[in-house]
Amino acid sequence: MAEVYEAIYDIDPETGAYDMYYMSDSYRSLNLAKSGPDFFKALPEGVKKVVAPDDFSYVVYMLSRDMLLPSVADGKKHTLVYRIRKNDRLVYHQLRAVLVETDGRQHLLMGVRDIDDVMRQMLRRDEELYSERQRSENYLGAILGTAAAYIDANLTKDLLAAHSSNKDAYGKGVLEQVPDMEKITCYTKFQDWVSEHLVCGNVDAYKRISSREYLLDCYDRGCRRAAVSFSIAAEGKNPVPCRALYYLYREKATDDIRLLCVMYDRTEQQRTEKKMDEMRTALRMSRIRNSASQMKPHFLYNALGSIQEVMVEDPSRAASLLDDFTVHLRSCIRAMDNDEPIPFETELENVRAYTHIEAMRLGDRLKMNYELEETAFSILPLSVQPLVENAIRHGVYRRGKQGGTVTLRTRSEGGFWVVEVEDDGIGFDVDGYERAVMYGGSDSTGIKNIRFRLEKIMGAQLEVASVPDKGTLATVRIPKEGAGFESYFG
Repeated sequence: MAEVYEAIYDIDPETGAYDMYYMSDSYRSLNLAKSGPDFFKALPEGVKKVVAPDDFSYVVYMLSRDMLLPSVADGKKHTLVYRIRKNDRLVYHQLRAVLVETDGRQHLLMGVRDIDDVMRQMLRRDEELYSERQRSENYLGAILGTAAAYIDANLTKDLLAAHSSNKDAYGKGVLEQVPDMEKITCYTKFQDWVSEHLVCGNVDAYKRISSREYLLDCYDRGCRRAAVSFSIAAEGKNPVPCRALYYLYREKATDDIRLLCVMYDRTEQQRTEKKMDEMRTALRMSRIRNSASQMKPHFLYNALGSIQEVMVEDPSRAASLLDDFTVHLRSCIRAMDNDEPIPFETELENVRAYTHIEAMRLGDRLKMNYELEETAFSILPLSVQPLVENAIRHGVYRRGKQGGTVTLRTRSEGGFWVVEVEDDGIGFDVDGYERAVMYGGSDSTGIKNIRFRLEKIMGAQLEVASVPDKGTLATVRIPKEGAGFESYFG
């Protein structure tokens, strides 16, 4: 014992007489009495001399006769920890007392030892644990502060540990209707009740994902989170859109799988998302309309000059050309003002008007063929005419006096309406188009814009294939159902 304790007292429990039969050098420096007639009477003075003031009353009380002797009865040990003043610092000491019988009489043995290093290590660990708990509580508070409700459960034992509804959150207490913990203690029964009485949207998904079996399987697969969106029927209110996030972890002390479920009211989030979608849609549509407004055919001014010349020689033909010019101009203005789909026949009227004007300039060098199997479908304004314009200006016209043929075809092909514009002109490098503007750079009438509009508004596709010196084929495929138009204009 001498190696463990700094001092050992032997006290007569009846008289209180005491002897200190061991004292370390460190303890000897405290200058305490080694023996005396009554330990309990000498106690206050000795305690006052060495014990820290804050611990004085505690030590005197714990070592009083009325407290000490009953505490060591029946072989029990009496232990207390306190601080003493030593070398201008406070040092933790432990006192342990036990009642033993030797030589036919009882002895109260009391050992005192320095445990300062051990205690300070324990205090540091406690501070670290406290800080960790505080951080966890702060994180949890941040999570739950915006939540409509939360659920704490032990999945291994299928027990509900706690549930709460946040009245300050958007949902205004979505779990207020749930029976209290005294009535439902089983996690599975709790979720069954919620599914049956509260959840009114996406019920099957909620039942499956919130089930104990599903979540335990998630953990076994290494997945520590799960989520599900659903709606809750709050009493007397419209359904509340919610989202539940499930966090899974293993409790170190018991090795049980635990669950923290946080439920959020998505009403405000959905409202914000809707506004953002409307803003994105408006931005897309403004870009689409801007793309259409940039498609101003370059031949307009030249066409007017040519019609003026024809008026002198052939007024009747000039009048017919002016009618065609008016049709085409009206189509261009319509596309700039409104980019909604129109009947194909309306776009076809624009194509015919445009080719009549071009034929005035090119004469026999331009041959126009129409192979129209289908016309009863819709298409974007100013989407086929620019393809015909490109075929004439960048295909046929560049063949010089030889000229060429442009063919416009339509047909039904499975779930699509197909429009083709083909020419036997000079062709071009399709790969080069991906690096520059199609059909002659800045002189293009905007194939990129046409593709953009068709894809974004109608969900249609524009494909271009070309072989140098042989010609070009532009193909538009328009879905008969589910076109993107409906997603923009409802």
